[in-house]
Amino acid sequence: MPGGIQPGTCASTEESILSEVRQISIVEKVISYRGEDWRIEKSILIEDILGYAGEYSRLANGKSQAYSADGGFVYYKNKLVGVCENKYQKTRQNACERACRYLLFLKPEQIFVSCDGPGFIRQDGQGSTGPIIDLFRNVGAFVLENEKDESVYIFKLNQWLDSLEKFV
Repeated sequence: MPGGIQPGTCASTEESILSEVRQISIVEKVISYRGEDWRIEKSILIEDILGYAGEYSRLANGKSQAYSADGGFVYYKNKLVGVCENKYQKTRQNACERACRYLLFLKPEQIFVSCDGPGFIRQDGQGSTGPIIDLFRNVGAFVLENEKDESVYIFKLNQWLDSLEKFV
């Protein structure tokens, strides 16, 4: 399993890296246009989520573990209001469920997930990728599925960001 999560898989392929870089670039560009009230942080300390130093979420040196998000954690007026995550799936079985961890500390509508790759093309027999799209949409998360048109991506991202202002 060199670099992979499951036998025969690779955690980062060229396609997944390009997909992630694309999301990061678009999110950073859109946030920069929104003004100084908006910012992105690539990671968040677990103790900042909890509001205290967690008993189990410590590194060996005693410091807090952190979650990282591909597109970053979105802050508006210095308050965490959302997260942008990118998931690229070449196949239909993988750990795209990791994006669900944000439901532990954010409301579903504060989550923007960009699903990219052949593993997210609609077809029966979707493995773990099909249910994750349906479940995220069911709870109210914002899901983009294989959106290749950058202007549409930016429009949808702005729609989602506009909806976050109510969380301040």
